[in-house]
Amino acid sequence: MCILILLPLISCSHALSRHSSIGNVSEVSRSIVMNLDARMTCLYETLEKNMTLSVSLSPMLDPFPMSLRLTSPSGQFSEWENGNDEVYMHHNVTEDGDYEICAVTSKPMQVALDIFFHDPKKFQEALNDQMEVHKINENLKNTVREMGKRNFHMYMAIRGYNKRVVRDQAMQQSNSDYIKLYVIIFCITNIVVGVLQVVIIHRMFFVDPRKIRV
Repeated sequence: MCILILLPLISCSHALSRHSSIGNVSEVSRSIVMNLDARMTCLYETLEKNMTLSVSLSPMLDPFPMSLRLTSPSGQFSEWENGNDEVYMHHNVTEDGDYEICAVTSKPMQVALDIFFHDPKKFQEALNDQMEVHKINENLKNTVREMGKRNFHMYMAIRGYNKRVVRDQAMQQSNSDYIKLYVIIFCITNIVVGVLQVVIIHRMFFVDPRKIRV
């Protein structure tokens, strides 16, 4: 059983996890939207030897330089990938245990981390066994493949929805900041204009008693 272990430093806004299982074999995909500070942030995924692992890191808003590191449990494998819009890494798992996935940005920002892993050989064997046991005909095989495609499309749609929600929230926050700034400037302007009006009116009606002749 694969368990995602998140460190307390990670602040997750949205998280989606999907399991496709045949017997005791599973394909797992995760999509995590999280807020990163300028420090290295790491999480761990429990994997088994001979699995394939795909990891991608992308910014939720504007492109910005990012780095992604993957380290095996023993530390014998440790590699970096860098990019601006999306950082992608693919790895054939060679050890059992907790793999470390680290993300680094040079400024606080919100990112989407997508993780997909499975054992292709075991999954195919389990699929073949299921087909033999239940004597699935060719039409049903095509249906199973189509269902897999639809599940993937649903996963991508939910991921896109998460990104749109975050962008909308950022836009609303930006508009709110502009409105607050406008109100502050408007109030200060009114106060200054009011003071100037009082000074001008006072000078207009001011009478110097030294210049009054009896």
